Amino acid sequence: MGVQNRSWLQLLAFFAFASLASSLLLAALFAGVTVVVAGRESGHTHTEQPAPASVEQPHLTFSGVITDAHCGARHTDPDQGATGCVRMCVHNGSKYSIVDGDVAYELAGDPIEINRLAGQRVVVTGVLDGDVIKVHQISELLLASTP
Repeated sequence: MGVQNRSWLQLLAFFAFASLASSLLLAALFAGVTVVVAGRESGHTHTEQPAPASVEQPHLTFSGVITDAHCGARHTDPDQGATGCVRMCVHNGSKYSIVDGDVAYELAGDPIEINRLAGQRVVVTGVLDGDVIKVHQISELLLASTP
């Protein structure tokens, strides 16, 4: 009879354990649902932490010729000249850029002001972000004339 009593005890222990485990699982599930529903009713939603304030980047000065990303320093249409070629390429989707020797940067700024100086040697003050200059100020570079 000892074996039969042990089998009943094992069976009762199994059911007690299964009952306890399922009760804990259901309690956790209901607690989670309650938190979600209460959060929605209160209108509280999780918000991202604000990003740290960006550090103001210094304005740098660049000099070169305003051209476009397609032609670069060499314009392909000799009939239009540098100014006409830049304007035509930008009109067809190219981006304004400034070229000084082998170095070229895309220009991001007031397109009307940049267009006014297309094909000209300029001085640009702005913030360099990768290979793009965020233009703060742009002016024609006046070369000193020799007497």
